[in-house]
Amino acid sequence: METMTTENRTTNRIPYEEDIRLVAPQEVKGRSVDIGAGGIGIIIPVELEPGTAVQLELFSGHAITLGTVRWIRAEEEGFRTGVQFRTEDWEIIELILSLRAQEG
Repeated sequence: METMTTENRTTNRIPYEEDIRLVAPQEVKGRSVDIGAGGIGIIIPVELEPGTAVQLELFSGHAITLGTVRWIRAEEEGFRTGVQFRTEDWEIIELILSLRAQEG
């Protein structure tokens, strides 16, 4: 298993917990841990190899994003997985901040 540190990231991540759905390469439900314009940290019940292309459904199906698994680590509740988006997506961060502001 490959490890990655925050020093390897090109963008910062913010804590973000939400149910997500891994659509490809197989369909499973999981949970996000953190997110940034460059990627997302998720916990899923399956182990994927670094380099695997993935498709994720976020925000209750309102956003689909493509990425690549960069690292994975076994944890008690599943596999903590770092996914790098194919392109930096600042709209995702704007949407999260907007949703948080609405929640109060």
